[in-house]
Amino acid sequence: MKNVLLYCRPGFEKDCAGEITELAAGHGFYGYARMEPKQGFIVFVMEGKDAGEQLIEALQFSDLIFARQIIAVNDAISMDTGARVEALLEAAKSLPLALDLWIETADTNEGKALAGLIKKLEKPLRLGWKKASLLRTKASGVRHHLFLVDGDLAYLGVSYIKCRSEFPLGIRRLRFPAKAPSRSTLKLEEAMHEFVPAKKWASLLREGMTAVDLGAAPGGWTYQLVERGMRVIAIDNGPMGDLLMATGLVDHQKADGFKYQPPKQVDWLVCDMVEKPQMVTELMAKWLSSGWTRRSIFNLKLPMKKRYQEVSTCLAMLTSELDKAGRQYEIQAKHLYHDREEITVCVICH
Repeated sequence: MKNVLLYCRPGFEKDCAGEITELAAGHGFYGYARMEPKQGFIVFVMEGKDAGEQLIEALQFSDLIFARQIIAVNDAISMDTGARVEALLEAAKSLPLALDLWIETADTNEGKALAGLIKKLEKPLRLGWKKASLLRTKASGVRHHLFLVDGDLAYLGVSYIKCRSEFPLGIRRLRFPAKAPSRSTLKLEEAMHEFVPAKKWASLLREGMTAVDLGAAPGGWTYQLVERGMRVIAIDNGPMGDLLMATGLVDHQKADGFKYQPPKQVDWLVCDMVEKPQMVTELMAKWLSSGWTRRSIFNLKLPMKKRYQEVSTCLAMLTSELDKAGRQYEIQAKHLYHDREEITVCVICH
C-alpha cells in the first residue's frame, strides 16, 4: 500500500498534513496530502508500492500529535449500490492477513450519518472476510480497516500494533464523573491514560503524592488528582468546588500562576490556563528546569492559524531549556479527543 490515511479532529486537517509531511520527510518518504476542510481525515499520497507500510514501520504512534489513527491504504475504492460487499472483498484479497476488521468513518456529522449503512454492511462483510480466510488468529497485531467516506467511496487498509490507536476512530471514550466541578476534568483523565502506561500508575500516580494545579478553578483538573489521593495546591483567584475543598486534600491559594513558587519540590504540576502557548511553555520549562516539579501535564491553547508551527516552536523551546538545565526527560504531546483548540503535553523528568 502506497499511501497512509490519518484520522484527525475536523478542522485540523492542515495541521495533521503538515505534521505527517515533516515526519515522513525525516524518514526519507516524500508525498503530498489530499484533504478537504473539516472532513476529519487526510490521505498522504506517496509513490512507492509499499511506502504506506514502510512509513508506518518507521514511526511510533507517540510521534504523531494531531493524528488520531494511521493506517496504510491504496487509492479509494468506488462502490456501486448493491455491490459494495463484492467490491470490498475483491480489494481485500491484496491485504495481508489480519486478526480483525474495523469499520469506521470520520468523526463528523456526515460520518455519523453512515451508521445505518455500517450496520447493514457489517454482518455480510465479516462473513465474507471469514469465508475468504482473510482473518486469522495467527495474524496478531494486524488489523483491517474499512473507512467509509460516503455510501459510494471507501478506503481499505491495514494498521499495525507498533503504530496505531487501539480505540475505534482513535477516540478514547470517558464517562464524566458526576462529582467533578467541570467537564475539563476529562482532559486530564484522558491525558493520564494517554501518557502514563497502566503498569506505571501505581508508581507515578499514587496516593500521597503532591501536586500543584495552576489556573485550577473551579477544580476540574484538581479533581483527578484528589481522586488518586494526592494533596493539591490549587492556584487561582477564582472559587474552587465545595466538594473538592471538603476532601481536606486541597490547599486553595489565590495567587498569580505565573509568579507562584512552591515551598518544595512537588511530584506533579498541571496547568490548563488560557494564555499564549509560548508563555505557558516558558513557565513549564522554568518549573521543570528548576526542579520545582518532577513531572508536568499542561495544555497549550493554539492560535487559529499556523497551529502546527506554533506547537513545533513551543516543543523546541521546551527541549532547549531542559537540555540547558541538564535534565533527563521524556516529552509526549497529543491533540486529545477532549481537547478543542489546544494540545496536551506531558513531561516526565528522571
